[in-house]
Order: sequence, then structure tokens, then C-alpha cells
Amino acid sequence: MRKLLLFSLPFALGALLCRYLLPGLWRIAAVMALLAAGAAATRFVRRRYRKPVRIAAAGLALGMLWFSGYSAVFLSPAEALAGTEGTVRIELLDYAVETDAGARCTVRVLDQGLRGKAVYYGSAKLLRWEPGDRVRTESAFYSASQLAGGDSAYFPSQGIFARLYGEKETLITGGRAGSLRYLPQRLSRSLRDTAAAIYAPEAAGLITALLTGQRDGLDIRDSSDLSEAGLMHITAVSGLHCGFLILALGLLVCRRPRLTAALGYPALLLYMLMTGCTPSVVRACVMAGFALLAPLAGREADPLTSLSGALLAILLANPFAIASVSLQLSFAAVAGLVLLSPGVYGAIDRYRGRFGWAPHPVWKFVVGTASASCGVMALTAPLNALHFGSLPLVSPLANLLVLWMMPALFVSALAATALCGPFPALAPVAVVPECMANYVLRTAGALAKLPGHSVYFTGPAVILWLLLVYSMLLVCLLSKERRRKYIVAAVSAGICLLAAKSLPLAGGSGELTAVAVNVGQGAATLLHAGDCTVLVDCGSLGGAQRPGEAVARAMDTYGWRDLDYVALTHYHEDHAGGLAGLLARVEVGELLLPQLPGGGQAELQGEVLALAAAHGIPATCIEERTSLALGPARLTVYPPVSAGDANEEGLAFLCTSGYFDLLITGDMAAETERRLLDAYRLPDIEVLLVGHHGSKYATSRDLLETVRPEVGVISVGAGNRYGHPAAETLDRMALAGMTLFRTDVNGNIRIQVHQR
Repeated sequence: MRKLLLFSLPFALGALLCRYLLPGLWRIAAVMALLAAGAAATRFVRRRYRKPVRIAAAGLALGMLWFSGYSAVFLSPAEALAGTEGTVRIELLDYAVETDAGARCTVRVLDQGLRGKAVYYGSAKLLRWEPGDRVRTESAFYSASQLAGGDSAYFPSQGIFARLYGEKETLITGGRAGSLRYLPQRLSRSLRDTAAAIYAPEAAGLITALLTGQRDGLDIRDSSDLSEAGLMHITAVSGLHCGFLILALGLLVCRRPRLTAALGYPALLLYMLMTGCTPSVVRACVMAGFALLAPLAGREADPLTSLSGALLAILLANPFAIASVSLQLSFAAVAGLVLLSPGVYGAIDRYRGRFGWAPHPVWKFVVGTASASCGVMALTAPLNALHFGSLPLVSPLANLLVLWMMPALFVSALAATALCGPFPALAPVAVVPECMANYVLRTAGALAKLPGHSVYFTGPAVILWLLLVYSMLLVCLLSKERRRKYIVAAVSAGICLLAAKSLPLAGGSGELTAVAVNVGQGAATLLHAGDCTVLVDCGSLGGAQRPGEAVARAMDTYGWRDLDYVALTHYHEDHAGGLAGLLARVEVGELLLPQLPGGGQAELQGEVLALAAAHGIPATCIEERTSLALGPARLTVYPPVSAGDANEEGLAFLCTSGYFDLLITGDMAAETERRLLDAYRLPDIEVLLVGHHGSKYATSRDLLETVRPEVGVISVGAGNRYGHPAAETLDRMALAGMTLFRTDVNGNIRIQVHQR
């Protein structure tokens, strides 16, 4: 009987129920009911099942109690401080990273009664300090569980319960910089700096991610290719990397098993701290500990027991981690390897005799890799669909082409990077891991360009297809017929997928389709008519959203392949920040950009122009009214009518199809809207893309009275700290008789125009 498994899984279920379903009072009632059920097991359950039922009931009840108590101790004090300001002392827990407004760092708050970690957004001075330094700052407190999308699990799942926005930082005495406590952070920083110095930029980004799990250095195109090819898992430090580390230690000590085991676990613990104690690496280290300690206790290492023990250890440290995407994917992947992959391997290995020409090691690697990929995909596909909206179908092929060389890449990259730091003269040895890293990136890039390389779960047809696949898998498992059922199921799934993908949601024969894509706190609007597609803006704030990927997936949903034009209203992150990610995924014919009368944003304009040049895309700066054919529709582009900041130096767009008109004003303020009305004769419109995400300074009464829109579409992120959309703006539009739609409430908003 696997008692630890019987306890850990219900414990995790209890944490999951508390996180998503049960408020405080319901938790108490649920715990009482579970304890009663455990006690009743003595009378109403067969003797052999009584003990398992009691263990499971206790695990479920304790999971709920632990989550509730942890929330009261760590989350509640941070929630109580939300919306307040004050002077606080903080200790840096890692090196700060640069942001558009300064720097960001994970910290520990030394006063205010806060426990756990916080994320601090401050000035660029943070970049000069080290982990362990203590700082005094004036800060405003915000909740970490309410983040651009309402109730967010992103920060709490990492043990971060407060967000601080401060300024005027002052270094104070008494810090622990340079202490042994922060040695792992210093070692990780040293590896990253050395990698940046000895490898070419693209290879450095991949090698840094491979060694430390830090993906910030990955080029956007490379990151997109790895994700599309199903290879992003090699950059998430996990059991694969821990195995490589043990392999490197084994080679270093001439394959002495006992010495490797003695050195291996301390090395794994240090590596876990260096890589930030992510759920995947903690899981790997705990499972490795079970494997090493089981023989000493006279037990055999049991994968399911060690997996459940790792899950329990992580949730005891932070029950909010149950909502971590990393934890869910990591444990689902290992469960797939343990439960499903052996069966797939055995089913394929029966055909070994038909491939007698294949050497046994080659056959073993190919079949092992394919079965492992299938087992992992079977249990991670629903999570990928839920969290990322995609499933890379080429993942088994990608693993087959890449995994054979990953041990050599990891070991050589670790050795070269560690040696070249203290001995720069050894830099020429870096050419070996650099070549292997380039091979991985080129392979991912080639696979990401294959037609049908990935399925995007953005439409009901594809979601129904996934449900059909799992239904057929269940039928196959229950069926007694053994020979052809899986082949028939695979062929049927392929045919159904082709059928689902051939029925995009473009909406039939409408003359114009407009889609306000949900990119969080930002804007991205697709316009499609005939065979022409235009995107106006592509950006988001906060980092939780990937606007380029969101737009690419929306296009896939509606069956639109390329973009004839990408137009930016102005040069701000929430309107242009996703451009690099978009260009890595979609072919673009031309960029339409504002010409800046004041020149205040010349640097940002230069970055956009450099990006266009890197992709070989012509860019046109609009200086006068321009009219473009958009299939049967027409797009009119109005040049900047004001000078000042980027919001006022932006373009406006009017899309016309017959008697239908749609207006986009970007982030223009009321005064700029009036100048636009004075400079050009705008018609009565049907749809207004509400300016500046519903800010009180935009969508003025003059604009509404002049163009008289019937429908307003607000592109906005839920729970944003800007107060968008403002109550007074909503009141103005309500008085104008407009029907309102919001991306934070309605998701992607599609407008279909049919002329009678």
C-alpha cells in the first residue's frame, strides 16, 4: 500500500479546492464533513478499504487546513496593507532586473509584519546592489494576488504575496550581501555573465536558460520557435537537467557510484538553490533523494511514492504552488512517463523483428524517445490547452532530433562556462557547446515552420477534437481488441483534426471582420476583408500576456495566414510591445507608423524601425491622410494632429465597408480628439474602439456627439492599476446610448459586417 501516495494526492486536492472553489467558511464545513466521513469508514466500508479511506480523508482535510492556515499567516497581512503607503526596509533576495521604468527585484520586507516574499519595483539604483543588501524606501503596497486579470495565482504560487512600488531607495547597514546564504545567487549570476561573454548572443540565451532556467536572454524568435516545436521544456530546469548534472559528476569522479551518490545530492541541492527552487527542480531533487535513501532503508525506489513525496514537500513549503503552471506541467509529465510510457514502449517494441536492420541502441533510443514523448503529451495536453492554448504536434519528432545530444550539450556547456569564468584564456573551448546550441535552435526553427506543426485551442471545434481524442483513448483502454485499436484511433483523430482545422471561425462571407484581441492591458485589433488582413497595434503591459502570440492564435482561429499591414497608433509598450513576438510568428507585408512631429519618442521609433529592417519588412511613416484598399472595404489612416508625448503624436484609423464605419483613436486625449475632429470630416460611425482603454481623459463628449457611435469596444486588462475603464467615461458612453463590450469581460470581441 502506498500510504504516502494515498495521503499526498488528497492533500494536493484539498489545496486545489481551497485555491479555486472553497471560500473560508465552506472550508470549515468541508473539513468537518471529511473528518466525519473518515470516522464513518469503520462502519460503512469493507475492512480492507477502511485504512485507505481514512488516510485519504485525513489528507484532504489537512490539505484544506494547511492552505487556510498558510493563507492567514502569509497572504492576509499582505492583503491588509494593499492600498497603503509608507517607509519600509527590504532585503534583496536576488539580483534586480531592468524594467522600462527602472528595475524589479524579489525582496523580503523586514517590517510591517509581512511574511514570505514580495516583488519590488523601484529605480535603476537597484541594479547596482547585490542579494543580501538592505534598503530603505518609500513604497506603495499592492496585492500580489490581484494582477491584470483579477484573481491571479502567478505571484502567490512563487511565494510572493505583495507588490511594492517605490522610489528614493537608500542603502542601509546591516545587510547580508556576500554571505554564504546568497552564494547560489552569486554563482548563478557568474554563470550568466560568463555565458554572455563567451558565446554568441543566440547561443548564450539558450545555454543560459539550459544551465540556470533564466530565459530572459533568449531571442524572441528563438523562444517562439522552441515553444512551437515543443522544445521549451529543455529550458525549464527539471529532472532532465539534474540527471545531466549527476552524469557530469560521474564522469568527473571516473564513474565511482558511491562517490557520485555522496557528491551528487549536495550538488543537486546547490543547483536547486541556484535555479530559484522552481517546482520542477524541487520535484527532481526530492525524487532523487528518495532514490538515494531507499536502499539505505531497505526499500526499493518507487517512482509514484517519490513523486507524491515531492508534491507533498512542495505544498508544505507553499500550498499556493498548487496553482503553478510549472508544478502542474512537471508532475503531469512525470506521471505520464511513469504510468503511460512503458506501455507505449512495449506496444511499439513488439514490432522490433520487422526492423532487424536497425542497431539495437538506435532502436532503443528511437522507441524510448517516442514513447516518452507520447506519454508526456497524453497528460500535459489538457494543461497546455488550458494555460497556453496550443499543443505542438511535432514534439515527438523534435525530441527525437534533439534529445540525443542534450547530455553532451549540458555537460560541455557547464564545463566551458564554469572554467572560462576564472580562466578567460580557455574561451576557445566554448565553440563546442555553441555549435550544439545553434543546432538545437536551427532544428526548432525548421520544425516551427512546418505546416500543422501545432494545434491552437482557440475555437470550439479544436477543443471538441481534444475531447474526442481522450474519449477514443478511454475506449481503447477499456476495449479487449488489441491489434488495431490504437492505429484506428490515431487515424480517426488525424482526420477529425483536419476537419476541425478546415472550418475556421472567419464567419462566412461577411464583407468585413474586426476582432479586438484580448491582450490584457493593451490593444490589438485585426481587420479582415476579402483576402486582406490588417493589424492595428500589438502590445500589452504586465508581462503576463504575450500579445504577439495572442494575435497569431486569433489569426489561426479565423483562418488568416499573413498580415498585409501592421499599423501602430503610437510608440508605447501597451500598443507596440508585442511586435517582436508577432514578427517571429507571422509574415507581414508592410509597417505603417506615425511620423513624430515633436521627436520625443525617437528612440522607440528607432527600435521599431530596426526590428522591421531585421525582418526585411518595409516601413512607411504616415505624414498625410492615406487611404488603403482592404478588399471590398477601405482603411483611412490619419496622421498625427498634435505634438507632445507619444499618446498625442499617434495615428487614427477609420475602416469603412459600405455603410459601416469603425474608428480607432489609440490613446488620444480629449484635446487631441478635438484637433482630429477639426482637421478631418469624420462620418457617423457604428463602432468605436474606445480611446486609451477607457481612460477618463479620452473618449470626450465632443467626440461622441460628433461621430455618434452605436457600439463601444474597450481593450483593457482586468484588475489593472490604472483604473481603466474610468467610471466617468462609462457614464459618458452610457448617456450616448452606446452598447459596450470589454476584452477583460468578453475575451476576443468579433464584429462581423454583412451588407444587405
